[in-house]
Amino acid sequence: MAAPSEIDAIRERAILTSLAGFPFLPVFGVVWITAGALSYWVPLTVAPWLYPGLGGLAMPIAIMLERRLGYVRAVDPDPLLPLTLHLLFVQIVAFPAILLVWDTTPALMPVAFAAVVGAHFLPFQWVYRTSVYGVLAVVVAVGPFILALLVGQRALHLTGLFVGCALLAGAFLVRSHANATWIASGQAAHPHQAGDGAARGH
Repeated sequence: MAAPSEIDAIRERAILTSLAGFPFLPVFGVVWITAGALSYWVPLTVAPWLYPGLGGLAMPIAIMLERRLGYVRAVDPDPLLPLTLHLLFVQIVAFPAILLVWDTTPALMPVAFAAVVGAHFLPFQWVYRTSVYGVLAVVVAVGPFILALLVGQRALHLTGLFVGCALLAGAFLVRSHANATWIASGQAAHPHQAGDGAARGH
């Protein structure tokens, strides 16, 4: 069997340090569901902003959980950090298009926002070596669009439930992938050699 390349080793460590991005999925799954529920109770012009607004507030929580839950400690500097940050900032660059949708059809702004969020998942399929992110990219980006065609402006509320449930399901699968990678790496059998994260007994 060929020895793993340096990039493969980097990607494996990224999976183990962040649980393949697992902490972000349940946190933002709850955010989308909460925003969808709250959207019934606030004015139409305000409701769409619950999605990015609550997401911004939840980001520090997801980052904190990622740092605490990993199997091993992240290396410093993290060689994949620039790539990861660029993928996350894709959502900011695309925001003018979301603003245009909000200005013309506020009820469909969450659908446009979901398309951007879904698209940013796609490269993580390579980073974390799992097709779960590829499936999430399609489901989160395309699903709300189909939902809007079926229910019209009620997509303002239902998009939150749809995307939130998709993220929670993805979280379960990604966590399983991270656990399988941890076991396959052989470090689970030698936790004291794997760094501080392993000592937490995941």
